[in-house]
Amino acid sequence: MANIAFGSKYFIFSKFSSIPKTSKIEQDRSNLSKEFNDFNEFRDSKELSDFIELGKYLDSSQHKDLLAKNKKVKSAEEDRVKSYETQKKSKKFRDYFKFKESQKLKDYQSFDQSTELSNYLELENRVNSNEFANRKKEAGNKKNTEQKKADEFAALKKSKQIKSWFKFRDSSKLKEFNTISESSELDKYNDLKEVVSSKEFAKKKSDADPKEFKISAEGKKLQEFDALKKSRNIKFYLKFKDSAKYKAFLAFENSSELKKYHELEEYTNSADHKENLSAATKELSDLEGKTKEYQQKKKSKPIKDYYRFKDSQKFKDFTTFENSKELSDYFKLEKYLASDEHKDLVKSLAEQETEENKKIKEHADFRNSKKYKWYLELKDTNKFDELKKWEVVFEDDFSNDKLDTGKWMTRYYWGDKLMDDAYALEHDKAFPTNGDNVETGNTLKITTKRENIEGKVWKMPFGFVPQEFEFTTGLVSTAKSYRLKYGKIEAKIKVNYAKPVNYNFWMASENNLPHVDILKLHKKKSKVDLGNVFGDISDKKGPEKRTAEFSGLDVTQDFFIYSLVWTKDKLTWKINDVVVNEQSQGIPREEMYMVFSSSMTGKADGSGLPASMEVDWVHCYQEK
Repeated sequence: MANIAFGSKYFIFSKFSSIPKTSKIEQDRSNLSKEFNDFNEFRDSKELSDFIELGKYLDSSQHKDLLAKNKKVKSAEEDRVKSYETQKKSKKFRDYFKFKESQKLKDYQSFDQSTELSNYLELENRVNSNEFANRKKEAGNKKNTEQKKADEFAALKKSKQIKSWFKFRDSSKLKEFNTISESSELDKYNDLKEVVSSKEFAKKKSDADPKEFKISAEGKKLQEFDALKKSRNIKFYLKFKDSAKYKAFLAFENSSELKKYHELEEYTNSADHKENLSAATKELSDLEGKTKEYQQKKKSKPIKDYYRFKDSQKFKDFTTFENSKELSDYFKLEKYLASDEHKDLVKSLAEQETEENKKIKEHADFRNSKKYKWYLELKDTNKFDELKKWEVVFEDDFSNDKLDTGKWMTRYYWGDKLMDDAYALEHDKAFPTNGDNVETGNTLKITTKRENIEGKVWKMPFGFVPQEFEFTTGLVSTAKSYRLKYGKIEAKIKVNYAKPVNYNFWMASENNLPHVDILKLHKKKSKVDLGNVFGDISDKKGPEKRTAEFSGLDVTQDFFIYSLVWTKDKLTWKINDVVVNEQSQGIPREEMYMVFSSSMTGKADGSGLPASMEVDWVHCYQEK
């Protein structure tokens, strides 16, 4: 949340939980940079260029005309082959060649005079006569009549109702019911039921005292009746008597269906039925035997071949077809299809088709590849806009054993310019040596330590005045090598905190103002000051300030990336890519240089020293 204090010039920002880890930021940046490099490499790759060119070719008239020409020529050759194969497989050609080499003509003439054919014709006349048909029909009707009765009896015997009736008739429950029906127990029950159901009995019961009635003769009869009513036999008898199955059994016992069953049972078991069925079956079998004999002979190979040849057009057409133009063209086509001319042409077409299909497949495979789909997904997105937006114009990772003096100076700009020496500001308790407190290797390390030294101090109105110091510190600046107007500045910094050391990452102009603090740490290790100072330094009211305080982040625990985005309209401060301050007033309009420094301005006893500030890297960007 943000809390505003001191009017419009100062506010406190606490958002510690929203600051991601530096390692994640750098990993995300590294991944994005790698993906961007991979994207650019793929965008400029020969394989993509070849794919695009191949796509142009596949869309070109050259490719389409070649395919069309090949298709036309191939179709013509395939039509010739198809025509030849169709003719070769056609009945006309097959019959022609078969007939030409066969013995069918000779066999036909020999078979026409044979005894086998004479006997076949005699049998055919007999089987196809009206007399034969009438005898067969009469025998069939007799057999059907007798068989129908047998089938009807068999169907009734299998019917669900008949089977159920017999099953119920022979069931143990019906037998038990009939036994109980003839028992003295049932007679006794019916007699008592008649007594206790009478109006006279009901009146006696109603008029009598219940206790006296219970021991009376009528009461004993009622008890006896109730006992019988609850007995197993009587309960079974009453339940069975009223059951649907028993009622259905009685109803079906006098049905026409059961009567028909008994009649058919008697007839189908009689000698008359068996004799009639046997006689009709034998005669029908004899007649069907003749019919079967005729059908078998009719289907025999000699008879079938004889009639097939006799009724065909092969013999009639053979002589005509032998000298036809159709047959002559067939042999010419056969000769061409067997020639090298045809084979070479087909081979050439196949090779061209394979080559073109290979190109089509190659294009389709590339188009469907993961890499190309990945490229298309990124091509029109804004994922790399931030990378595309900025161009590195200054950077240092301080990996050399010695500080790059072509980039950095180790004293304040005005001391170097006016007297070619280092100096301290009036309130400094530690003297910024000329590089003695600055180390490089893996990082830029600026150390503040207890050390007696003499140095110059800038004091108004006297100028540079000699002074003894108990502490030393350091700074680096790009004042002589590089200055920036608008852009993005960021550095990865870690602080080894100790009071009252101030740790600063700031920007200054030629005339000291405007001045921008990207990182200023002096009150607490968890309170970072951010802001800008602008206006006229000689003004009686003093320069204007717009500052913010970011709290809750222990900057000693890790490296953090401190950034400033500087545009014409706004200054934006970020820590690990999270916006922590924005300012639209007092925007610098001139070039500014960077400074990393440590200083001591408060009451100092040196108890926490040495202390240091480490800079892993620094980058400056300008919009492309």
